[in-house]
Amino acid sequence: MSDLSEDLLTPPQDHFAGWENELRLRHELRLSGKTALSASLPKPYVLDLYYRSWYFSHRRVDFFKLLIEQLDNTDNIEILKWLGDGPKHLWQNFWAFLPWYILLHSPNPAQLQFIVNLYRQEFHQGMVQVVNALGLESCQYLASRTANSQLRKLFKEREDELLAQRKRDFYGFDPTVKRENYSGLYGNQSSIILKALDLMEQARTANYREPYGSEHFTMQLAAAEAVFQAGLPEDCLAMLIDLYGDYQRKNRLVNLLEDEKIHRLFSRLLRQVIPWPCLLSQPLNAYRMTHKIYLDYFPLINRDPGSLQYLSLYESISAGLNQDQSSIMYEIYVKSSTLAEARPFDPPWIEHWELEQGIDSTRARALLQTAAEKISSLPHESFVLMEYLRLAHMLEMISLNEPLVSEMIEYYLLLWNWLPLPMFMNQNIYKQLAPLVGKSSRQRAKHIIDLSAEYQLPRLLGEISSRPELLRMKEAEPKRQLLKAYFLGVLK
Repeated sequence: MSDLSEDLLTPPQDHFAGWENELRLRHELRLSGKTALSASLPKPYVLDLYYRSWYFSHRRVDFFKLLIEQLDNTDNIEILKWLGDGPKHLWQNFWAFLPWYILLHSPNPAQLQFIVNLYRQEFHQGMVQVVNALGLESCQYLASRTANSQLRKLFKEREDELLAQRKRDFYGFDPTVKRENYSGLYGNQSSIILKALDLMEQARTANYREPYGSEHFTMQLAAAEAVFQAGLPEDCLAMLIDLYGDYQRKNRLVNLLEDEKIHRLFSRLLRQVIPWPCLLSQPLNAYRMTHKIYLDYFPLINRDPGSLQYLSLYESISAGLNQDQSSIMYEIYVKSSTLAEARPFDPPWIEHWELEQGIDSTRARALLQTAAEKISSLPHESFVLMEYLRLAHMLEMISLNEPLVSEMIEYYLLLWNWLPLPMFMNQNIYKQLAPLVGKSSRQRAKHIIDLSAEYQLPRLLGEISSRPELLRMKEAEPKRQLLKAYFLGVLK
C-alpha cells in the first residue's frame, strides 16, 4: 500500500502493464481502510479507477462520498465533465444517493453548487427528489445561482413549501416582518420567540444520530431559556418539568462530565424560572411554593438558598407595602441576615443600628446597583430589591433622590415590557415614586396605568378589527404590550 498514492497519480504508459497494475490497484483500493473523504483526485483518470474499484463493489457509498467531495471543489471542472459524460445508470444512482446524503450530513448551501451545474432535463424526476431534501437556505442559495427556469421553479416550489411549514411550526409568526417595537428585558420578544421555536425544531430527536445524547438535551435547555426570555415563565417551567423527567429516563448516552454540565444548566435556569410562576400565582406563599416545585419535580437539582431567601423576603416586603407595618423592618433584618450568609458579597440590606436611626443613603445606591446587575440574570431578585427600597422609602427609613427613583422607574418599566403585569407598574408605585421623577418617566408610567385600567381584551380586539393601523404606530407600544400579554396568556 505504500506505493498506492504514487501509482494512482502515474498514468499508464503500456496497456498490458497498465491492466496488470490496475487489477492490483483495484484489489488494494477495495480492501483499503482509506476513507473516501481523505482521497485527493487531481485527474479524472484517477476517479475512473475509483469508479471501477468501488462503484461496482460494496463500497459504492464511499465512491459517491468521494465524488461529492470532488464536486464541492468548484475549480475542478474536469470532475464535472467526467460525471457529465458518465453512463445513465451512474447518474440515476447518484441522484438517488444525494437526498440521503443531504439529509444525513446537512452540507452548507455553497457545497451543493454542483447540483445547479449538473442539472439535465432528462434527470428532472431525480432532481425533484434531491430538491425535496433541501432546506430553506439551500433552496434560496441555489435558486439565485441558476438561469434554468425549470430548476428555479423547483427551488421556488420547495421554498414556498418550507415557508408554509415554518409558518405552521412558528404558530403564525412571520420571520420577515420587522419587529423593532416589541422590546423586552432580553431584547426583541418576537425575535426571541422565533429563536425558541427554531431551537425546538433543531432539538427534535430525528436530527441527532444519538437522539438522547448531551447535545440534544443541551439544545432543549437553550430552547426553554429562550421561552423564558420571551416572557413566558410558566410555559418555560412546564417545558423544564417535561425535559427533566425525560432526561432522568433517557440519559444513558450522557457521560459523567456532560451529566454534571447538564445538571448545572438545569440549576442555573431553574433558579431564574421557578420563582416567577410562584410570584404570579401565590406571591405571599412564593417561598414554600418554590420549595415544593423543587421537591416534586427536580429533587436532584441543587437549589440556590440565596435565591430562595429573596422570595421569603418578598413575602415580608409585600406585607409591609400593603399593611404599612413599621415593625416589618425587624423581620426583614432577620431574614436579610440569613441572606448574607448565602450572598456574602452583596451589600447588606440593613444594619441593626439602622433599625432605629434609618438606613444610610449610600446603601440605597449600592442596593440599586445590585438590582441593576441582577435584572437580566435573576430578575426576581432585582424586583425584590426595588420593592424593598420602595418599602423603606414609604416607611421613611431611607431617602431616595430623583436620580435613584428615575432609575428605579426605568427598571420597573423594563420588567413591565418583559411581563406586562400590574406588580411592575400600578397605582401604588406611581403615587409613591412618580412625584420624584421627571416629566417624561412620569408620563410613561401614567400612560401604562391608564391603558391597563381602560383596555381589556374585548376592546383591544375590537380596535384591531376596526383600525389595525393604530396599533402599528410608534406611540402604541404599551397597547401592543398589553395585547401581547393577553395573547401569550400572561394577562387573563
